[in-house]
Amino acid sequence: GLNGVGTKAVNALSKNFFVRSHRDGEFAEASFKIGKLKKEDSGKTKEPNGTFIEFEPDPEIFKESEFRLEHIERRLRHYSYLNTGLKLVLNFAGAEPKTFQSRYGLMDLVMEDLAGDGSEPIYPPLHYAGKTLEFCFTHSNSRYGETFYSFVNGQFTGDGGTHLSAFREGLLKAVNEYGNGKFDGDDVRECMVGAVAIRLQDPVFESQTKNKLGNTEIRTELVNNVREELLHFFQRNKAIADKIIEKVADTQQLRKELQSVKKLARERA
Repeated sequence: GLNGVGTKAVNALSKNFFVRSHRDGEFAEASFKIGKLKKEDSGKTKEPNGTFIEFEPDPEIFKESEFRLEHIERRLRHYSYLNTGLKLVLNFAGAEPKTFQSRYGLMDLVMEDLAGDGSEPIYPPLHYAGKTLEFCFTHSNSRYGETFYSFVNGQFTGDGGTHLSAFREGLLKAVNEYGNGKFDGDDVRECMVGAVAIRLQDPVFESQTKNKLGNTEIRTELVNNVREELLHFFQRNKAIADKIIEKVADTQQLRKELQSVKKLARERA
């Protein structure tokens, strides 16, 4: 977990729980049995900074239990995208070890999502990575709707929140400003695959599961940052920018034609 609640929950539901942390030449460790502290220790160490956690699900609570490998793999893959260069190895009894490592961050996530159903990007994914903000997106001709992944401090926010809505607003403003158009957000994001990640000092989530970010005070600054970075990119890469405007204009035209057909069908009915 990102705070103490997840650790407490795992400890309470474990037959045995052990944690050992190394920080700047010192270590601290504690072992628990059925949620109760049995032993703790601390001292000097030459190990690099890091934390080791080991636990065994309590059979009295879970009876028969097993780990969902696909869930663990998805989490590790996300962590590798959010921490470029970090190597994560999954060792599991009866399975071949798997290594997760990303070179291009969120761009790898977007390209993997496209490859999942054989989709091809219309243009190379637009990727920006700063200290507190990273985003990447592209359009595909073989997709419908939009697909977006959003993260806060390494946590996948499945329901989005302020950071995702601010990114969408900044994207819409940049496209309209560059293309001198009046496009709708749905027209801009149709067939789009993207991801956005932010780092925030005091995140406020709408639930303990951290599915949705609720910090409203960051919205204005985030919208402006996205808009400015995209406009800079559009000016430097006019060929890609023109493809984006062309795609959005085609989507807008198609939407208007469909509306006309629906209107005519209603009138005839």
